[in-house]
Amino acid sequence: MNSLAGRANTIVSFGLSTLAFVTFLCALTTQFESPQPTVSINIHDVFVRNQQQYYRWMKRFDRMYFTFDLNSDLSSLFNWNTKLLFVYLTAEYESEENRVNQVVVWDTIIKRAPDAGKLSLRDLKLKYPFYDYGNNLKGNNVTISLHWNVIPVAGLLPRHSSGHITLQLDDTYA
Repeated sequence: MNSLAGRANTIVSFGLSTLAFVTFLCALTTQFESPQPTVSINIHDVFVRNQQQYYRWMKRFDRMYFTFDLNSDLSSLFNWNTKLLFVYLTAEYESEENRVNQVVVWDTIIKRAPDAGKLSLRDLKLKYPFYDYGNNLKGNNVTISLHWNVIPVAGLLPRHSSGHITLQLDDTYA
């Protein structure tokens, strides 16, 4: 005959295994959905400055400035398994040192609400500075993209993107 501790261990193990299996089945119900979000990004007032570094007075770096309009309908990403969305705007470019440079310039968190996922933002400035610690921005191509991570109640953490815009920067500093 088993002891009380042995019986309790069996019951708790069976309960947790059943709970894990049910959670897996619940997460599986939303993996085959194909939401169709719409994104529109408009970039304006683009310029690049060559600025002096604060901690090394002899070195300089490029800093890009721009404002943007963002219209998006991400409401199709919300279902019963979506806890929140992490939405962020990135700028991506190539340099001689690195093939891919990616900088997050703006982000927000969208929580579940009746009208969640609908963004209509005008003349936003960059939330985070866009630096290149060299002189690689002047005359370069920069691709601006909107990305989002769906944070589920249970399941995988997918990352998606849309609204890619490529900018050709001027060969002169502002």
